[in-house]
Amino acid sequence: MIDQASVTEAVRTMLEGAVGKPCGRGALPTVDGKPAPLPYLVLYPLGGRVNGAPLADRSEDARLIFQVTVVAARTDQAEWLSDRVRAAVLGRASSGQWTHPIPLAAGEVWARELLADEGADQSSASEGVVTCVQRYELNATG
Repeated sequence: MIDQASVTEAVRTMLEGAVGKPCGRGALPTVDGKPAPLPYLVLYPLGGRVNGAPLADRSEDARLIFQVTVVAARTDQAEWLSDRVRAAVLGRASSGQWTHPIPLAAGEVWARELLADEGADQSSASEGVVTCVQRYELNATG
């Protein structure tokens, strides 16, 4: 069975490594036990579908939705980091392989799609916080 918790952690780890900024799992990330400074990412698992293996195939399939929220101090910073997230999730090498793999112990992520990119929300810019929200669907097989 494809375990969503392990997929979420694999995505979070990939994002931190690829983007070079802290990524919290549904919450403000911490660095050395303290709240991370801006900019940072927050990853929200939004569920999806996990299908049991059909009779003739032992592989299980999952379609999981994740939201990545970029939190930054300025609009240009939020857009820059959003571009880095998009490249980390969707980027491919000339060979067709994912530039940043999402390693799973019991399967592989074989498809990734950007479902929504809501752009910069500047409603809190006067307080020094700008956010960008992106939603992705990942397809995995076990």
